[in-house]
Amino acid sequence: MKPPPPAEIRAEDELAAADVRVMLTAPSRTALLDNLGITDQDASELLPLLDAAAADEEVLTDVTATANRLRAAAGLEVPEVDLAAEKDRHDGLQQRLAPGEGLVPILALLVSTTTVRAWHDARGLTREQSWEVLADLGQQMRVHRAGTGRLGLHQLNWMSMNWAGRLVHLGRLQFDLHRQPVALLAGTGSTPSADESAPAAVGPGGPVDGPVAQAAGPAPSADDSRRWVLGTHIPARGPLDPAEVDASFTAATAYFTEHYPELGAEEPAFGHEFVCDSWLLSDQLAEITGEGSNLARFAARWEMLERSRMDDGALFFVFGRRPPVDVASLPRSSRLEHGVAERLEDGRGWTGGLGRLLR
Repeated sequence: MKPPPPAEIRAEDELAAADVRVMLTAPSRTALLDNLGITDQDASELLPLLDAAAADEEVLTDVTATANRLRAAAGLEVPEVDLAAEKDRHDGLQQRLAPGEGLVPILALLVSTTTVRAWHDARGLTREQSWEVLADLGQQMRVHRAGTGRLGLHQLNWMSMNWAGRLVHLGRLQFDLHRQPVALLAGTGSTPSADESAPAAVGPGGPVDGPVAQAAGPAPSADDSRRWVLGTHIPARGPLDPAEVDASFTAATAYFTEHYPELGAEEPAFGHEFVCDSWLLSDQLAEITGEGSNLARFAARWEMLERSRMDDGALFFVFGRRPPVDVASLPRSSRLEHGVAERLEDGRGWTGGLGRLLR
């Protein structure tokens, strides 16, 4: 009888600064960058910074400490690594080596893949699938460069969630494993207004849609019931073809029901219940791009649980910009750009939200 998979995998030891120095300067580092999707200008600019970090004791100490936190554990119930909480300190330290932001976390992510890869193996991902998941680091660095023109990383806690092992890339879509309040999934949670008085959503932080955020509404109480669901994300990889989307959902159901059997016993709908928290879940897309467009058809799949203002998300994922921005200067070379820019400029803003899908 096959033994049940582990609920978590923990590192048996900690890296020393000397270990990290060897990893940052080893000849194999170029292959590591390639496996992590770090290519072209990002790779060429990052390589000399690996040597500089290895030679700077203070930077190396912080990289080592951060790497040990990232590699400490992967699994279903493991401590969150809040990289964003250390952003200001890390970015200040980075100035010893190069201007910008995100270098210390990038280096820590580079040398801390062993635990998450062991978790992927325990949960049925092939070596190739595992590296495809972790190559999201390179994708997020490309997103950062597109918006800023330089090497770096903004999506800090998106990447730490990835390194905890709860993100899987299956075909066109990505899926993350997390808990959602049962009341919200049943449509009985608090739903904020989506009119012009609603506050703008916090800025984006994931692929073309942004990671699933904590649901709006009252703070959770001790007796709040939550269940495991599959968050859905759309990497910036070309058209959102409906057939490819269907294939990804089918692959996700097959993978998660087979490799997370204990969650199926706990939640009968597990593997068939998806959520998506995104600026893309907007009926405004049908008005702008037409009801038959790929974007509008994707939005129409979802039963909306919450609607909220997501001006910053639309601004970033359509134009690659972050506030403050002169909206009048935004490009309008496509129907999507024109429609989003017009709504941001005239004050209507952009309404997205949290949706649920059962398959």
